[in-house]
Amino acid sequence: GVRGEQDTLFRLFLGSLVLMVAGLVYILGSGQGRETWLVVSGTMPFYILASLILIGGILFWFQHENFTAVELVLFVCIALPCSYTTLGLSFLWFTDLGHAVIWNSKIKEMVWKEAWIDRADGKNDTDTHHGPEYNIRTAADERISTTRKAWLAFVGLNGGRKRVNSRRNMGADRENRRLGSDGDGIPEVHTITWDGREESEVPTSREHIEANYLQAADTSLKIKGVKQDYQDYLVDYPRVTSGTYGDIEFDRVIESKVKVGGTFHYVVDRGLDKALQTLGSKKQCNIVVFVAGTENVGLFQALREHWKEGKKNDICVCIGYTRAAIHWCKVMTYTDHTMFVENLERDVRHLETLEGKGDALVKVILSNINAAGDAGYLRKPMADYEFLASDVEMPWYTLTGSFLWACAWLSCTVMICIRD
Repeated sequence: GVRGEQDTLFRLFLGSLVLMVAGLVYILGSGQGRETWLVVSGTMPFYILASLILIGGILFWFQHENFTAVELVLFVCIALPCSYTTLGLSFLWFTDLGHAVIWNSKIKEMVWKEAWIDRADGKNDTDTHHGPEYNIRTAADERISTTRKAWLAFVGLNGGRKRVNSRRNMGADRENRRLGSDGDGIPEVHTITWDGREESEVPTSREHIEANYLQAADTSLKIKGVKQDYQDYLVDYPRVTSGTYGDIEFDRVIESKVKVGGTFHYVVDRGLDKALQTLGSKKQCNIVVFVAGTENVGLFQALREHWKEGKKNDICVCIGYTRAAIHWCKVMTYTDHTMFVENLERDVRHLETLEGKGDALVKVILSNINAAGDAGYLRKPMADYEFLASDVEMPWYTLTGSFLWACAWLSCTVMICIRD
């Protein structure tokens, strides 16, 4: 163990341990524990990495007298979770296994924690200054960092300062007046909640990294070799962007090589945003409308290839539209409810045109999603694709980086065990 005050090596050891635990908590907390374990345990690199680490630990135990049997047990207990965490994060972050799905909700409350100071505990320490924090809390229990400008806008939208609830920050010693604070000398946390009015609802969209076996696996189920003929129509999948209240906006209407007249884009985007405030959690879905200026339905297969079948909670309504007329409609989604897909495609085609029919399109989409039984939407669980877990592979350069990453994490543990 360490003697006296914690030295640099021991601090590095604790730091690496904290990072490993944080990585494991991230995987489990995001609900991806089962998915990543099936992929990691189904690939040879996990067993190679774990074996090399264990063999290395045993060799160090034989060669160094200071490496005790108790420390060997400690090393093994750290090494195995480290191997899983390293590979699990690598698969999620650096391969196609992890993809960003869109969760939709609305702002429940916004919180402003004033800048504050943690006073020095000893004569050798210095005061710690903390900046202000502004966070959105959604009805889906998400926490999203935002800005002071967004805080002021939301306060103004929901009745002004008289509705702000303030309490003392019990973890702070004093207010930091040089940064974001109200200058009254008391470190506080201010909260304002949505006032319940429909006109003050603020929809939110947030990207979450989740596992998708179908996107990551090398499988014949994927569409291949189609998109090269439709490059002019293909666009990247939309991302969450910044707006008045922070990084919570998602443009769910895409117009490729065509422009629908009037307020169509705005009406559909806002109508779906409003519905998804509750429908997003209820049905676990996200909705995208893709309108393309072509009569060739082959574009749909090209889009499936380009977007790799879309996100696992997507309902992507693709429409071929030229000369103010709907020529075809196809739906890209993960569901076994074929009646839902067929009915939605039929009902959209029956609109005949999109001019002045933004509200009608929204109504058609929502009514089919909420239909009873097989006529309604039910997301296909990713568990149905678990047979593809063993087909997910990691590029050699990512694999090499994972090995080095694990070695870096464990090096401090080894040095702590073998030192006197």
